[in-house]
Amino acid sequence: MAKECFVVVDGEKVPVSEEIYRVFKRPLWSERKRREVRVEHERSLEAFMESGFDIPDSGKLADEIAEDKLMLEMLLAALDELTADERNLINALFYNEKSEREYAAESGIPHPTIHSRKNAVLKKLKKLLGGF
Repeated sequence: MAKECFVVVDGEKVPVSEEIYRVFKRPLWSERKRREVRVEHERSLEAFMESGFDIPDSGKLADEIAEDKLMLEMLLAALDELTADERNLINALFYNEKSEREYAAESGIPHPTIHSRKNAVLKKLKKLLGGF
């Protein structure tokens, strides 16, 4: 005999097929499993210290995070100063991890030209970032 399946809709139990029941419940089951796995993998700061992990001074860590955030904001502002072609080149080479040769082949621009453009854009970014 088939198992009776119900889902609650607007406070009422509605009979459904087992297939509908599984589709309805799958996201809930997945979320519960994610929470269980997260709890298994989370460890307290004290447990890490007892295991011999070196935990950096929180003040120093906060300073590093603030410095990184400031540098990222400066970089984003500098990237906004680039032309569309320059941004496309930087995105392809550094964010999409394409080689200069791959980008040259895709764009139809000779590899030496791509190389010199990359160097020019990096020089421009360095200037915009104040020499960092």
